Amino acid sequence: MNQTLLLFFIAAACAACSDAPASGKRSAECYVRYLKPENQLFAEAVLREAVPGKADPQPFIPAGGVRYGGTLMREVPLQGSPAYRLEQTGGYADEHEFTWSDEQKRPHSVKVNLSAITAFAFNTDSLVRHTPATFTWTGTPLDPGETLVLIWERTTDRTTVPMEIIGTPGQTSIEFPAAQLAKIEPGTWVLYIVRKKTVQSDVHGTSVVCTAEYYSGVDTVTMIER
Repeated sequence: MNQTLLLFFIAAACAACSDAPASGKRSAECYVRYLKPENQLFAEAVLREAVPGKADPQPFIPAGGVRYGGTLMREVPLQGSPAYRLEQTGGYADEHEFTWSDEQKRPHSVKVNLSAITAFAFNTDSLVRHTPATFTWTGTPLDPGETLVLIWERTTDRTTVPMEIIGTPGQTSIEFPAAQLAKIEPGTWVLYIVRKKTVQSDVHGTSVVCTAEYYSGVDTVTMIER
């Protein structure tokens, strides 16, 4: 996987956590990423609250910390504010839950469900530029709020071409128009998929945004000019 591109995705997610203003008294931004090739999971949460006399939201630190999947996350600095992080290896579970408690010991919980993509393929062994093709995957259909990002990486020079797809809920295949595939030059490419979902909710007056990303395994695709 292209490390520069991966760092871009991580930086974008962290920026969303660090720059999002509180829409109410308190806000929480949660993020989880799973890398299938490495069987590695990364989770992060940032909690803030509006404080009278302060222009910017201030950190909110729950007494019992923040947990992901029942495991206590470690507290780390993030641009001057505390964040909660967890890294682990192992198998993948579709459900991602962050929990914490407020001063009244009321439990706060946010969940996002994101299914894995266990396999994917085009309807032809070799793709032809300027020719449409059908892309399918093994896994559940797209849910509302989900997107797919196809990451193409050329094997000769590691040039990357991302293609974001906002599909229709219920889809299990994507029809790629010729204009899209024309963006991929002839040659051998490594392809992997990022399945992404963002949910927003209100938990006891706390505005919550939670994003989950699943990075699939890789496949090799040949593009030819005809």
